[in-house]
Amino acid sequence: MRLDPVRGDAHEPDAWGAGPGAFAATLRLAGAVYEIAAGEDPAVRVNGKLLERARALTPGDLIEIERGPLIRFRVYRDAARMYKSPAEVFADCVDCASNDARGPLLKLPALLADLARGLSTQTSLWFRGSVLVALVALAALLAMQTMQTRYLERRLAIEQDHVIGLADLLRRVESQSLSRSELAQVHTELRTELQRELSQTSERVQALEAKSAAAARTIAAAAPSIAFVQGSFGFEEPSTRRALRLAVGADGAPLRLPDGRPMISISGDGPAVEISFTGTAFVVHPDGIMLTNRHVALPWEGEEAVPGIEQLGLAPVIRRMQAYLPGRAEPFAVKTLGASKAQDLALLDGGEAAREVKPLALATHPTAPGDEAIVMGFPTGIRALLARAGDRFVAELGTRPNMDIWAAARELARAGLISPLASRGIVAQVTAQAVVYDAATTSGGSGGPVLALSGEVIAVNRAVLPEFGGSNLGVPIAHARELMRELKVRPLE
Repeated sequence: MRLDPVRGDAHEPDAWGAGPGAFAATLRLAGAVYEIAAGEDPAVRVNGKLLERARALTPGDLIEIERGPLIRFRVYRDAARMYKSPAEVFADCVDCASNDARGPLLKLPALLADLARGLSTQTSLWFRGSVLVALVALAALLAMQTMQTRYLERRLAIEQDHVIGLADLLRRVESQSLSRSELAQVHTELRTELQRELSQTSERVQALEAKSAAAARTIAAAAPSIAFVQGSFGFEEPSTRRALRLAVGADGAPLRLPDGRPMISISGDGPAVEISFTGTAFVVHPDGIMLTNRHVALPWEGEEAVPGIEQLGLAPVIRRMQAYLPGRAEPFAVKTLGASKAQDLALLDGGEAAREVKPLALATHPTAPGDEAIVMGFPTGIRALLARAGDRFVAELGTRPNMDIWAAARELARAGLISPLASRGIVAQVTAQAVVYDAATTSGGSGGPVLALSGEVIAVNRAVLPEFGGSNLGVPIAHARELMRELKVRPLE
């Protein structure tokens, strides 16, 4: 067997300069091995060494013909296996690139092209089919990854707004402590602002008492049954009941993101996120049942950020809810019995403490425009109570460590300083859904009773309407009666 170096027509002079019939080397089978012997011209090298005399070849030897091709010697004993393995294709391409006289920048593209051509044409059908399937699978995976990336980008854009909303709630968590500077602010700025309003309210109450002894008796009789509600809510995973917590470091200090927002987590031992709220409720049944607003019993419904946070898989839950009745030194736990789906109303169970006071009677007939209305409650919550407590009391609280809103409320109760404010006004409008009146109140007074001069409750205070000259909105008491009937509670006549 011989290797003919002539390209194209074997009878024309080739690129190496050999004449017709010239040959580069010959192969012959000697027993069980093949031997190669050099021809007349050109020079032949085997594995980089010049071939000067005949030698045996072993599978994998590289035969290099000067100014000519590279030839890999392999023996295939099975005619059906006339293909290269991927490793053999790779080895051949690397050797071709190593013998390429061009620079590295030109070698690499040629190597990659030869490798792709060899793998796609010189390997087995099974390998080429497997590669094709793998490429199709890879393309599908990349397409799915691209779609998922775009979906996540859209989700991140949406959830960024959710996180911002949650950050706003967390800032409220941080403001719940009452540091000395906070108490000093109550002592000065807040006291100055609120005292003016409280003074005006006090003057109105004094005028009311001077004008109507019946109104004074109504206020005095109703006050013991009106409770200051204080609570907090947080978030948790419904399936695991794991609470949303503030992330803390090894030193117990809260961790923060680069923009200053607190870091949050559903694992670890950091404090659970608690957003505080206050409101008003009043006893309406001898079994200790109290009436209030739905947005007091379910306080997260008034937060714009909560629906977005729920989309993150977190559910709002009450962490604690308690109430104080005037003249009672300790708080008592309250729980929600039910809330109206159509109206801003809810019933609370005040337990034994609420059973000890006289329930307020609910009016059996609707009020009318021009009737007098007395609104009672705890507007502005804990800060108004502190502002009414006096300089000495606030200064004393400032000297105590760990004074938060919960501890401040307990101290106010023990000092007998928790009592509802009362303001007088005129009913301006009455519809099936609302009673509008001008009796002064503000946030925190939600859930308080709106009383007629007879002492009967004509509405439940709901919202302030500043765009209508400070008018307030109440839920007609007829809707409260409907809720009580739904929950099998008989109203007190």
